[in-house]
Amino acid sequence: MGKKRGLNDTLTVEETGALIETQETTNAQETEETAKDTFSPVESEDPDYSNVLCTAQEIKRRNDVIGYIIRGDEKATVELDDPAKIMEYAMLSAQAFESADTLSSGFQIGATENVLVEGKKFKVLCIDLGQNKISIFMRKEADHSELLRKFSPQA
Repeated sequence: MGKKRGLNDTLTVEETGALIETQETTNAQETEETAKDTFSPVESEDPDYSNVLCTAQEIKRRNDVIGYIIRGDEKATVELDDPAKIMEYAMLSAQAFESADTLSSGFQIGATENVLVEGKKFKVLCIDLGQNKISIFMRKEADHSELLRKFSPQA
């Protein structure tokens, strides 16, 4: 049986599905020390992925953000308030990206940069950043446009 994950766990997985790192944090100092140790190899391998990861970790501190999923070419990082729902959130994220691709090619509107799926209680903002894709899960009242600006390239 697998280890029960707490609310502050972060999972990082490779494309093969093997678990690279599970971190459980209890205080801010431990979080900072663990994050430096855990994510420094990623920074040296893919600076774009680590930039997206740093921004996602920053927005996760907000009360209206439930969590995020970042998918890169070779790895993915998941941080959610309710780790028991990882599969449901991952399926929702993948389906949103797939549906956006289908609609954009069907209506010939060009590449889709982002998608917002809004439900009764929460919404998900899916952003395509080229080789990295991020899905941000938030409460319905959250300002998704503010979060979108954090991931948009600066002009």
